[in-house]
Amino acid sequence: MKRTLVLLALLISGANPAQAVPGGNLRTLLKGYWVCETQGDATEPPKRQLQDSFRVIPDSSYRTTTGMVGTYLLLGTDLTMTGGPFKGRTYKLVGQGILHVLDSAGKRTTERCVRQASASSLDDGPDDT
Repeated sequence: MKRTLVLLALLISGANPAQAVPGGNLRTLLKGYWVCETQGDATEPPKRQLQDSFRVIPDSSYRTTTGMVGTYLLLGTDLTMTGGPFKGRTYKLVGQGILHVLDSAGKRTTERCVRQASASSLDDGPDDT
């Protein structure tokens, strides 16, 4: 009976995303490769920064191009690397596929990370590991 009441309460409350206080909805990044680069302009193309690039894997985790693993927290559009080699780095998510790298004061830098459909130069194994 108790289990039925819990299920009924969940159905009545609806399927709302988890709320974090403060900061917005608790979310996850799209799995796959995130290639970081300095922003280009009309005279110069972007320059890849593979040492800052990573791959999003399950369980709010990421893997660097050298194979090291860490964790992240995405609240609304604010991303913080919470563990691993990128611990303490912060980003602002724009849409679903662009991260703007933030400095220690929370200001945008000239670097961004863009989700790639495929990036063979970053291939380090299957997505589900």
